[in-house]
Amino acid sequence: MKRVAILGASGFVGATLVERLLEQRKAEIVPFIHNSGNAMRLARLGIDLPAVDLLDQKQLEMALRGCTHVVNCALGNAHAATRGLRNLLAASRKNKVQRFIHLSSVLVYGDPPPPDSVHESAQTHPTGTYGRVKLQQDRMVQQACRAGLPSIILCPPNISGPYSAFLIKLVDALRAGAFALVDDGNTPCNLVDVSNLAYAIEIALDTGTADGKRMFITDDEKITWHDVIKSLIPVAECIEPVGVTREELRPLHGTNGKSSFSVMRSLKHVVSREVRAALRKDPFWAKLEEGLSQGVTRLGKVVEERLRLSIAGPPAITKPNGTPPYNMHLSAQQLRGVRHDCDLAKQELGYKPVYTFAASMAAFSAWYRSQHGMHTGDWDLLKLLY
Repeated sequence: MKRVAILGASGFVGATLVERLLEQRKAEIVPFIHNSGNAMRLARLGIDLPAVDLLDQKQLEMALRGCTHVVNCALGNAHAATRGLRNLLAASRKNKVQRFIHLSSVLVYGDPPPPDSVHESAQTHPTGTYGRVKLQQDRMVQQACRAGLPSIILCPPNISGPYSAFLIKLVDALRAGAFALVDDGNTPCNLVDVSNLAYAIEIALDTGTADGKRMFITDDEKITWHDVIKSLIPVAECIEPVGVTREELRPLHGTNGKSSFSVMRSLKHVVSREVRAALRKDPFWAKLEEGLSQGVTRLGKVVEERLRLSIAGPPAITKPNGTPPYNMHLSAQQLRGVRHDCDLAKQELGYKPVYTFAASMAAFSAWYRSQHGMHTGDWDLLKLLY
């Protein structure tokens, strides 16, 4: 019997996979978690939940002893994701793991992706940190595969179904009036139900050529953003979102980014009231600050005022915000415009989604309503808290 180690077992995908494989009873499941803080969903199953640190290779090697298959659902920051995966791949090779399944992301192709990323053979060129880290991980897995570790890389888009953080954020944005629907919602929306993804992982444990290739896993339906929003409006209890054109939204894309480095802005911070107050606690800086202040005063009020303005600038004037209050991270996803094809997964794995889009959205809606107490006597009060 297979002995399957699942890293990141307490996460959204990992927990769903553990539940599915335990129900199938076709393998011995060893779910590993990073800490117990988010393991409540699995704790109710009455199974052991050993903790393992991906940054500790010796610990990983011990943990994987006897495991025939490894599934990597783990998340983390860029450092943990790359160094942790390197340790996991090394431990898997040392324990002669028969098959390694890794979860990637469609964001390795960019945001927005090129038109030819309908298929996995398209050129990858990620634009964000997450996509770049995922691409680096893919290359690490492919390198380990060439070195003798049979591997498959599954590449999902946004993941739907109960517990979906993506759908929860959409509901929140709709409720706040912060989502703009582009071109009447006719653009493609790539989704995969979490149970469909767990099923794809399950069959990848036994099926397909484990040569490190990347495979799209989707719901395999021509879903649009209009379909998704229409399904969520009853849950969000809101009217249809404002409509914009692609041309209207594109200039706003990226307006929520971080500001660039500025020497003057850094200088302003150094001479700010808060920083100066902190520096005065040190006798040396207090004496220096006092001497500088006296020197500036001797120059006269005109010079003193000009110096102050050059550093601090004129008094701030509140300007009306002309930028629509859209959640650009969500709204701009409609600019991707490419429908990823899962034909390769169907050919290699025999993948066929077990849940339709309609069933997935119905399951999310039922879960969301139960979790938030909707349609109970207290809902009118509770919804004010969300």
